Amino acid sequence: MGKVEPDLLSIGDICAGTGLSADVIRVWERRYGFPEPVRLPSGHRRYHRQDLNRLRLMAEAVAQGHRPSAVARASEGELRNLLLREGGATVDPVFQTVVAMDTPALRAHLDEALKRMGWKPFLQELVAPLLDRVGMAWADGSIGVHQEHLLTEVLEDLLRERRLDFRPLPGRGSVLLATLPGERHRLGLLMAALAYAAGGTRVELLGVDLPVASIAHAARTLKVDRVAVSLSIQSSGETTRRLLMDLLERLPPGCRLIVGGQGAARTRRVDGVERMVGLDVI
Repeated sequence: MGKVEPDLLSIGDICAGTGLSADVIRVWERRYGFPEPVRLPSGHRRYHRQDLNRLRLMAEAVAQGHRPSAVARASEGELRNLLLREGGATVDPVFQTVVAMDTPALRAHLDEALKRMGWKPFLQELVAPLLDRVGMAWADGSIGVHQEHLLTEVLEDLLRERRLDFRPLPGRGSVLLATLPGERHRLGLLMAALAYAAGGTRVELLGVDLPVASIAHAARTLKVDRVAVSLSIQSSGETTRRLLMDLLERLPPGCRLIVGGQGAARTRRVDGVERMVGLDVI
Protein backbone atom coordinates (compact mmCIF):
# COMPACT_ATOMS: atom_id res chain seq x y z
CA MET A 1 0.00 0.00 0.00
CA GLY A 2 1.47 3.39 -1.02
CA LYS A 3 1.95 6.18 1.47
CA VAL A 4 -0.30 9.25 1.37
CA GLU A 5 1.71 12.37 0.56
CA PRO A 6 2.14 14.50 3.71
CA ASP A 7 1.13 17.68 1.85
CA LEU A 8 -2.26 16.24 0.91
CA LEU A 9 -5.28 17.21 3.00
CA SER A 10 -8.61 15.49 3.55
CA ILE A 11 -11.89 17.27 2.85
CA GLY A 12 -12.32 17.51 6.62
CA ASP A 13 -9.03 19.39 6.83
CA ILE A 14 -10.19 21.76 4.08
CA CYS A 15 -13.54 22.36 5.80
CA ALA A 16 -11.84 23.06 9.13
CA GLY A 17 -9.33 25.39 7.49
CA THR A 18 -11.79 27.42 5.40
CA GLY A 19 -15.17 27.29 7.15
CA LEU A 20 -16.70 25.92 3.94
CA SER A 21 -18.94 22.88 4.00
CA ALA A 22 -18.02 19.69 2.19
CA ASP A 23 -21.04 20.18 -0.08
CA VAL A 24 -19.84 23.64 -1.17
CA ILE A 25 -16.34 22.36 -1.89
CA ARG A 26 -17.70 19.52 -4.04
CA VAL A 27 -20.01 21.91 -5.93
CA TRP A 28 -17.04 24.15 -6.70
CA GLU A 29 -15.07 21.13 -7.90
CA ARG A 30 -17.84 20.16 -10.34
CA ARG A 31 -18.74 23.64 -11.58
CA TYR A 32 -15.42 25.47 -11.63
CA GLY A 33 -12.76 22.76 -11.63
CA PHE A 34 -11.22 24.00 -8.40
CA PRO A 35 -10.03 22.62 -6.10
CA GLU A 36 -8.84 19.68 -8.16
CA PRO A 37 -8.61 16.67 -5.84
CA VAL A 38 -6.18 13.80 -5.96
CA ARG A 39 -7.90 10.42 -5.98
CA LEU A 40 -6.37 7.81 -3.70
CA PRO A 41 -6.54 4.09 -4.63
CA SER A 42 -9.26 3.82 -1.99
CA GLY A 43 -11.36 6.34 -3.93
CA HIS A 44 -11.06 9.05 -1.27
CA ARG A 45 -10.33 12.63 -2.29
CA ARG A 46 -7.25 14.48 -1.09
CA TYR A 47 -6.36 18.13 -1.71
CA HIS A 48 -3.09 19.97 -2.18
CA ARG A 49 -2.01 22.06 0.81
CA GLN A 50 -1.24 25.04 -1.43
CA ASP A 51 -4.94 25.17 -2.43
CA LEU A 52 -5.96 25.96 1.15
CA ASN A 53 -5.08 29.69 1.12
CA ARG A 54 -6.81 30.24 -2.22
CA LEU A 55 -9.93 28.50 -0.91
CA ARG A 56 -9.83 30.72 2.17
CA LEU A 57 -9.71 33.81 -0.04
CA MET A 58 -12.54 32.45 -2.18
CA ALA A 59 -14.63 31.75 0.91
CA GLU A 60 -14.08 35.29 2.20
CA ALA A 61 -14.98 36.81 -1.18
CA VAL A 62 -18.19 34.78 -1.44
CA ALA A 63 -19.06 35.75 2.16
CA GLN A 64 -18.81 39.41 1.08
CA GLY A 65 -21.38 38.80 -1.65
CA HIS A 66 -19.24 38.15 -4.74
CA ARG A 67 -20.54 35.51 -7.13
CA PRO A 68 -18.79 32.12 -6.80
CA SER A 69 -18.35 31.90 -10.59
CA ALA A 70 -16.42 35.21 -10.65
CA VAL A 71 -14.45 34.29 -7.54
CA ALA A 72 -13.41 30.95 -9.05
CA ARG A 73 -11.97 32.69 -12.15
CA ALA A 74 -10.06 35.35 -10.19
CA SER A 75 -6.34 35.16 -9.46
CA GLU A 76 -5.14 35.39 -5.87
CA GLY A 77 -4.18 39.04 -6.47
CA GLU A 78 -7.63 39.80 -7.86
CA LEU A 79 -9.22 38.05 -4.88
CA ARG A 80 -7.29 40.26 -2.47
CA ASN A 81 -8.49 43.36 -4.34
CA LEU A 82 -12.07 42.10 -4.12
CA LEU A 83 -11.70 41.69 -0.38
CA LEU A 84 -10.44 45.19 0.37
CA ARG A 85 -13.17 47.75 1.07
CA GLU A 86 -12.95 51.46 1.74
CA GLY A 87 -12.07 52.66 5.22
CA GLY A 88 -8.36 51.90 5.38
CA ALA A 89 -7.42 55.01 7.39
CA THR A 90 -10.03 54.16 10.02
CA VAL A 91 -9.41 50.43 10.00
CA ASP A 92 -5.59 50.36 9.98
CA PRO A 93 -4.91 51.35 13.61
CA VAL A 94 -7.59 48.99 14.89
CA PHE A 95 -6.26 46.17 12.72
CA GLN A 96 -2.78 46.69 14.15
CA THR A 97 -4.10 46.17 17.70
CA VAL A 98 -5.59 42.86 16.52
CA VAL A 99 -2.25 41.81 15.04
CA ALA A 100 -0.47 42.77 18.29
CA MET A 101 -3.21 41.13 20.40
CA ASP A 102 -3.29 44.36 22.44
CA THR A 103 -6.71 43.90 24.02
CA PRO A 104 -6.82 47.19 26.02
CA ALA A 105 -5.86 49.23 22.93
CA LEU A 106 -8.37 47.32 20.78
CA ARG A 107 -11.16 48.02 23.26
CA ALA A 108 -10.17 51.68 23.51
CA HIS A 109 -10.19 52.14 19.72
CA LEU A 110 -13.58 50.47 19.37
CA ASP A 111 -15.14 52.36 22.31
CA GLU A 112 -13.93 55.71 20.99
CA ALA A 113 -15.14 54.98 17.47
CA LEU A 114 -18.57 53.87 18.66
CA LYS A 115 -19.07 57.03 20.73
CA ARG A 116 -17.89 59.24 17.88
CA MET A 117 -19.71 57.53 15.00
CA GLY A 118 -22.91 56.16 16.52
CA TRP A 119 -23.83 52.48 16.42
CA LYS A 120 -24.94 52.11 12.78
CA PRO A 121 -21.99 53.89 11.04
CA PHE A 122 -19.71 52.13 13.54
CA LEU A 123 -20.91 48.72 12.38
CA GLN A 124 -21.11 49.57 8.67
CA GLU A 125 -18.05 51.77 8.21
CA LEU A 126 -15.61 50.33 10.74
CA VAL A 127 -16.61 46.86 11.92
CA ALA A 128 -17.59 45.48 8.49
CA PRO A 129 -14.34 46.50 6.71
CA LEU A 130 -12.31 45.51 9.80
CA LEU A 131 -13.79 42.01 9.71
CA ASP A 132 -13.05 41.84 5.98
CA ARG A 133 -9.44 42.89 6.60
CA VAL A 134 -8.98 40.36 9.37
CA GLY A 135 -10.66 37.66 7.27
CA MET A 136 -8.31 38.33 4.36
CA ALA A 137 -5.26 38.35 6.65
CA TRP A 138 -6.35 35.01 8.10
CA ALA A 139 -6.96 33.65 4.60
CA ASP A 140 -3.48 34.53 3.36
CA GLY A 141 -1.85 33.28 6.56
CA SER A 142 -0.53 36.64 7.82
CA ILE A 143 -2.48 36.31 11.08
CA GLY A 144 -3.63 33.28 13.04
CA VAL A 145 -7.06 32.13 14.04
CA HIS A 146 -6.28 33.16 17.65
CA GLN A 147 -6.06 36.81 16.55
CA GLU A 148 -9.32 36.56 14.63
CA HIS A 149 -11.03 35.01 17.66
CA LEU A 150 -9.73 37.75 19.95
CA LEU A 151 -11.39 40.41 17.80
CA THR A 152 -14.63 38.44 17.72
CA GLU A 153 -14.74 38.10 21.51
CA VAL A 154 -14.00 41.79 22.09
CA LEU A 155 -16.67 42.82 19.58
CA GLU A 156 -19.22 40.45 21.10
CA ASP A 157 -18.61 41.91 24.57
CA LEU A 158 -18.97 45.45 23.23
CA LEU A 159 -22.18 44.72 21.32
CA ARG A 160 -23.77 43.09 24.36
CA GLU A 161 -22.83 46.02 26.59
CA ARG A 162 -24.15 48.66 24.18
CA ARG A 163 -27.41 46.82 23.60
CA LEU A 164 -28.19 47.27 27.31
CA ASP A 165 -28.07 51.06 26.80
CA PHE A 166 -31.45 50.88 25.06
CA ARG A 167 -34.87 50.23 26.55
CA PRO A 168 -37.97 48.82 24.83
CA LEU A 169 -40.47 51.44 23.70
CA PRO A 170 -44.27 51.08 23.52
CA GLY A 171 -45.55 49.97 20.12
CA ARG A 172 -42.19 48.74 18.82
CA GLY A 173 -42.97 45.05 19.31
CA SER A 174 -40.67 42.20 20.25
CA VAL A 175 -38.22 39.94 18.46
CA LEU A 176 -36.55 36.63 19.24
CA LEU A 177 -33.10 36.18 17.70
CA ALA A 178 -31.43 32.81 17.12
CA THR A 179 -29.58 30.70 14.57
CA LEU A 180 -30.59 27.38 13.06
CA PRO A 181 -29.06 23.97 13.84
CA GLY A 182 -25.38 23.81 12.92
CA GLU A 183 -24.98 27.60 12.64
CA ARG A 184 -22.50 28.80 15.28
CA HIS A 185 -21.67 32.29 14.02
CA ARG A 186 -22.79 34.69 16.76
CA LEU A 187 -21.50 38.09 15.64
CA GLY A 188 -24.19 38.76 13.03
CA LEU A 189 -26.83 37.83 15.58
CA LEU A 190 -25.46 40.36 18.08
CA MET A 191 -25.30 43.08 15.42
CA ALA A 192 -28.97 42.48 14.59
CA ALA A 193 -29.85 42.47 18.30
CA LEU A 194 -28.25 45.89 18.71
CA ALA A 195 -30.08 47.22 15.65
CA TYR A 196 -33.45 46.04 16.98
CA ALA A 197 -32.76 47.32 20.51
CA ALA A 198 -31.70 50.75 19.20
CA GLY A 199 -35.11 51.02 17.53
CA GLY A 200 -36.95 50.30 20.77
CA THR A 201 -37.86 46.68 20.02
CA ARG A 202 -37.85 44.24 22.95
CA VAL A 203 -35.05 41.78 22.19
CA GLU A 204 -34.99 38.16 23.33
CA LEU A 205 -31.63 36.65 22.37
CA LEU A 206 -31.47 32.84 22.40
CA GLY A 207 -28.06 32.39 20.75
CA VAL A 208 -26.74 29.88 18.25
CA ASP A 209 -27.27 26.33 17.01
CA LEU A 210 -30.85 25.75 18.18
CA PRO A 211 -33.34 23.09 17.08
CA VAL A 212 -36.24 24.47 15.07
CA ALA A 213 -38.75 23.12 17.60
CA SER A 214 -36.96 24.94 20.44
CA ILE A 215 -37.02 28.26 18.57
CA ALA A 216 -40.75 27.88 17.91
CA HIS A 217 -41.46 26.88 21.52
CA ALA A 218 -39.53 29.90 22.81
CA ALA A 219 -41.44 32.21 20.44
CA ARG A 220 -44.72 31.03 21.98
CA THR A 221 -43.49 31.23 25.57
CA LEU A 222 -41.92 34.69 25.17
CA LYS A 223 -44.91 35.98 23.15
CA VAL A 224 -42.81 37.69 20.48
CA ASP A 225 -44.27 39.02 17.25
CA ARG A 226 -41.11 38.33 15.19
CA VAL A 227 -38.44 35.67 14.98
CA ALA A 228 -35.21 36.79 13.28
CA VAL A 229 -32.72 34.15 12.15
CA SER A 230 -29.13 35.03 11.25
CA LEU A 231 -27.58 33.08 8.36
CA SER A 232 -23.87 33.07 7.61
CA ILE A 233 -22.59 32.10 4.19
CA GLN A 234 -21.82 28.62 5.53
CA SER A 235 -25.47 28.00 6.45
CA SER A 236 -27.04 29.04 3.15
CA GLY A 237 -28.57 26.61 0.66
CA GLU A 238 -31.36 24.08 0.33
CA THR A 239 -30.92 22.49 3.77
CA THR A 240 -31.33 25.90 5.38
CA ARG A 241 -34.36 26.59 3.21
CA ARG A 242 -36.05 23.41 4.42
CA LEU A 243 -35.33 24.34 8.04
CA LEU A 244 -36.88 27.76 7.50
CA MET A 245 -40.01 26.19 6.01
CA ASP A 246 -40.27 23.90 9.03
CA LEU A 247 -39.80 26.80 11.45
CA LEU A 248 -42.39 28.93 9.66
CA GLU A 249 -45.00 26.17 10.02
CA ARG A 250 -44.27 25.82 13.75
CA LEU A 251 -44.48 29.51 14.70
CA PRO A 252 -47.62 30.78 16.42
CA PRO A 253 -50.21 32.62 14.29
CA GLY A 254 -49.23 36.21 13.57
CA CYS A 255 -45.55 35.69 14.34
CA ARG A 256 -43.36 36.85 11.44
CA LEU A 257 -40.19 35.02 10.38
CA ILE A 258 -37.27 37.17 9.20
CA VAL A 259 -33.85 36.14 7.92
CA GLY A 260 -30.72 38.24 7.63
CA GLY A 261 -26.99 37.92 7.27
CA GLN A 262 -24.68 37.01 4.42
CA GLY A 263 -26.32 33.64 3.85
CA ALA A 264 -29.84 35.05 3.39
CA ALA A 265 -29.25 36.27 -0.17
CA ARG A 266 -27.85 32.86 -1.14
CA THR A 267 -30.87 30.89 0.07
CA ARG A 268 -33.89 30.63 -2.22
CA ARG A 269 -36.83 32.62 -0.98
CA VAL A 270 -39.51 30.93 1.10
CA ASP A 271 -43.04 32.31 0.80
CA GLY A 272 -43.88 34.06 4.04
CA VAL A 273 -40.27 34.58 5.14
CA GLU A 274 -39.08 38.20 5.07
CA ARG A 275 -35.50 39.33 4.47
CA MET A 276 -33.63 41.96 6.43
CA VAL A 277 -31.13 43.87 4.28
CA GLY A 278 -28.04 44.93 6.16
CA LEU A 279 -29.00 46.48 9.48
CA ASP A 280 -32.34 47.87 8.30
CA VAL A 281 -34.51 45.98 10.77
CA ILE A 282 -38.11 45.06 9.94
